[in-house]
Amino acid sequence: MNPYLSISVGDSATLIHYIVDGEIVVSHTHPIGFKNIEAEGMNVIAGSKLVDGILYALEFISLHDRIPTNFKLIAPRYATWIGEVIENTSYSQFYTNGAPVSVTLEGTEEAPFSYARHTQTIFSFKV
Repeated sequence: MNPYLSISVGDSATLIHYIVDGEIVVSHTHPIGFKNIEAEGMNVIAGSKLVDGILYALEFISLHDRIPTNFKLIAPRYATWIGEVIENTSYSQFYTNGAPVSVTLEGTEEAPFSYARHTQTIFSFKV
């Protein structure tokens, strides 16, 4: 089984695991989550704060092994945006043998129907 990095984003923290042969080898809890991302307005700064935790874990992994280029993202919200931020980050300080970082989205849920940031609601009126 190929080693991979599991990234699970929660409301107030992100849990990062380096998994080899089904075993967690490195675990890091990064104190940035959905609330921080939303507070920053899902901009470049929010993405940078999230990626800082991933880079921290990768630096630790690189002391002992080559970094994985296969990432699995578990995020019930903003998964596409977070995945793009992770894939578009430069990992040039690490040896990847020329392989680009690939993010697989896992555990995402369908977003509720919305229109202009309002959840669709059924109203009933009595005439």
